[in-house]
Amino acid sequence: MQKTFLDHVSCESQGIPSMAVVDMLMALEEKNIPVHSFLLMRHTSLVAEVYYAPYTQTTPHRMFSVTKSFVSLAIGLLASDGRIRLSDPIARYFPEYVSPAGPFPYLGELTIRQMLSMRTCFDETTYKAEGVTNWVGSFFTTRPDHRPGMNFHYDTGSTHVLGALVEKLTGQPLIEFLRGRFLNRLGAGKDAFILTDPQGVSMGGSGLMMTPRSLLRVLWVVSHGGRDEDGVQLLPPDYLKAAVRKHADTFATGATEEEMQGYGWQFWRFTHGAFGMYGMGGQLAVCWPDQDLLMVTTADTQARSGGTQQIFDAFYEHVWPKLHDEPLPEAPTAAAALEHFARTRRLICLPGAPSDSYTDSINGRSWKADGNACGITKFGLSFGDGAGVFSYENADGEHELLFAFGENNVQIFPGYGQRCAVSAGWHDPHVLLIRAQIIDTSIGSVTFIFSFNRDKDVTVCVRKVEETMFNEYAGTFSAKLLPLAGM
Repeated sequence: MQKTFLDHVSCESQGIPSMAVVDMLMALEEKNIPVHSFLLMRHTSLVAEVYYAPYTQTTPHRMFSVTKSFVSLAIGLLASDGRIRLSDPIARYFPEYVSPAGPFPYLGELTIRQMLSMRTCFDETTYKAEGVTNWVGSFFTTRPDHRPGMNFHYDTGSTHVLGALVEKLTGQPLIEFLRGRFLNRLGAGKDAFILTDPQGVSMGGSGLMMTPRSLLRVLWVVSHGGRDEDGVQLLPPDYLKAAVRKHADTFATGATEEEMQGYGWQFWRFTHGAFGMYGMGGQLAVCWPDQDLLMVTTADTQARSGGTQQIFDAFYEHVWPKLHDEPLPEAPTAAAALEHFARTRRLICLPGAPSDSYTDSINGRSWKADGNACGITKFGLSFGDGAGVFSYENADGEHELLFAFGENNVQIFPGYGQRCAVSAGWHDPHVLLIRAQIIDTSIGSVTFIFSFNRDKDVTVCVRKVEETMFNEYAGTFSAKLLPLAGM
């Protein structure tokens, strides 16, 4: 039977030891890096595909700034069609936001090409200013900081405007334009969608939801000059060649070694001759052209300083040195170990077994909270059979989070409609952690740290790591143990 695109083959057949992949992912787990998926492809062969339950092969994942690369592909298509020129000033296309006297100085000079390389006239994303509801409009009504085309500043608002330009010129939502031009042919369009801003414009800077497999298909086409596996030209080759080249220097602004390698047209340059798409939290689609090697990851590294760099580091430590140009002898035992590893992965959870002697003394008890920024007035804890319930009251009413020790309890986070996975662990005889990992259109976490004193009164530290929501889940307060009923 003829092999089809994305069929699995052994790592060894493509010159990669199976155990090198296991060692890489185990190293990340040992460092408590929350990986959600990992895909590795060489030539046209998928050699590793790992999902961390409850994520599966068919689960769309928030890709954050990977979206920017998709906006770039759309701009490339419009330029290839002759509908825009990269030298065009962006203000020309949005006269409704420009003063009759003309655009601000510097803004009037800003071209599409400069926006693609993040060399705009703003130091910060304009729509993130307090009170802004018109994200596109804010780009044209905010006074610029400096002349465009000079320095690299990571400006998500700029990409959002480029996505809005695509929608304005095509009369279609960004994802529909991409579906019609190439995603549907790749089998990558059905599961994809893009979140929208308050005005209904697609979030071109960060809103893409897509499965890792679909992202891998797109990366493969980009890495092969815009042709699919049947040789059909779907994307303009000259534009792609330019897009993945370095156009802006990021040495002084990059927080990690990988981020210091330069920026193309909404594509990043990486070490070891790689380029790719890069989204917050460990969303990666990386190509090493000389090795004909592709890697896709999804994750949530937001709470770990340098967490995404650790993904690269683990790859370069465990996989990269063991790559071979020629096939390796088949290794059935190692291949079976990788298959078993992939089949048994679960989303990382808090370590720490139940503290039976202490949980018995607080099981079913309630506490009254001091006034606090979280708005929590009262809460209770109940334990039983390796799991428990954290119940609490705030201005929105009564809520519950169901947690488990040593595993995650998947549920909907109260008040937000976002799917989450909740685990708990004792990190000290008198310190309990409960963490809700948000695994929906939003990615992040909310952590409750309960530090009990000898009287079983408690101080609670609440920490949220998420871009735009859950803002009330941040603060520290103390609470007094309430007497048992009837006492």
